[in-house]
Amino acid sequence: MKRPKLILHNSVSVDGATTGFEPDMGLHYQIAGQYGAQAHLIGSETAKVGIGQFMDAVPPELPEDMARQTMMPEDPRPIWVFPDSKGKLQGLLHVFRRFEHCRDVVVMVTAATAPEYLDYLREREYDFHVCGDEQVDLPAAVGILAEDYLVGTVLVDAGPTLNSLLLNHGLIDEVSLMVAPFAVGQGSLRLFGDIEGCRALELTTVKALGTTHVHLVYSVRN
Repeated sequence: MKRPKLILHNSVSVDGATTGFEPDMGLHYQIAGQYGAQAHLIGSETAKVGIGQFMDAVPPELPEDMARQTMMPEDPRPIWVFPDSKGKLQGLLHVFRRFEHCRDVVVMVTAATAPEYLDYLREREYDFHVCGDEQVDLPAAVGILAEDYLVGTVLVDAGPTLNSLLLNHGLIDEVSLMVAPFAVGQGSLRLFGDIEGCRALELTTVKALGTTHVHLVYSVRN
């Protein structure tokens, strides 16, 4: 089966930072929704940090949080997929399961993932898949999305580590950037961390969004 198309979509400052400024999340997700992705691939650290940024406290789990959502074929909402071999999201996944734009949560783990995290996932009926030994095998995880969930397009919302790993594996097909009117400087995270060599991109779209943001889209020459 052909692997899904992966689109890396992120909000960045004019100097390429992903942190250190307040992104326009409404605009960010408005553009994200236009891609019609069947899955959102989200870094576990990015997800954990996001909860801390946008919520005053983690709400307690309720009985309805303990059961898998019914995945109806006609439901247009994407599944949210978290590579989380270290169990960083234990006790937090119900926050994402409740989101109105999330159909349900799928977790990618490894053979080294702690048994108590796997028990946590089983008890709450989260779909999870063992991919790899120590680190999540990203090509295998993407293949599972295509085969088991019939995903054709994946939108990636992650930090520099996962972004770099996906690029290094040749899995990113397109880079979509919401450029915000800020210059952040030192002390912020960048879009990519440790990538292997210089990667060539081809600019395909430039669009001004009002008087503040610019949407840039690049294809990746894998």
